Amino acid sequence: MRILDVRVETPKEKSDIAKGRVVLQSEISHPAKTVMVIRGTTPEISFFADNADGRSTAFPWREVVWVKNTAIFDEGQEIMLFPKKFMNHCAVVLDLEDKPVAWLKEDSSLTDIEEAFLKAGGSH
Repeated sequence: MRILDVRVETPKEKSDIAKGRVVLQSEISHPAKTVMVIRGTTPEISFFADNADGRSTAFPWREVVWVKNTAIFDEGQEIMLFPKKFMNHCAVVLDLEDKPVAWLKEDSSLTDIEEAFLKAGGSH
């Protein structure tokens, strides 16, 4: 799992955002990986992220990217990944063409997480 965060109100803030954007885009655009993007920092999301990592670690074609600070998203990227209909979801799974195909809430089960990866083609 890749964890992206920002040291806010420090001289490193802008650099962290820029580096985070590069990493996020690199993971999303990887031609052979299905990617789950998680956003947020609540304890429930932390638990969800651990579960998602557990469902991806054994599969080299799956990646989980946890964006703890939404400033890392490029302008318009967050709304593209989480349209209004899915605003209250914490994760989205992208297919190999970088298109969102499944959204999950922080209370999603391991089965829900696995099904989202499979829906995105994460079974190779």
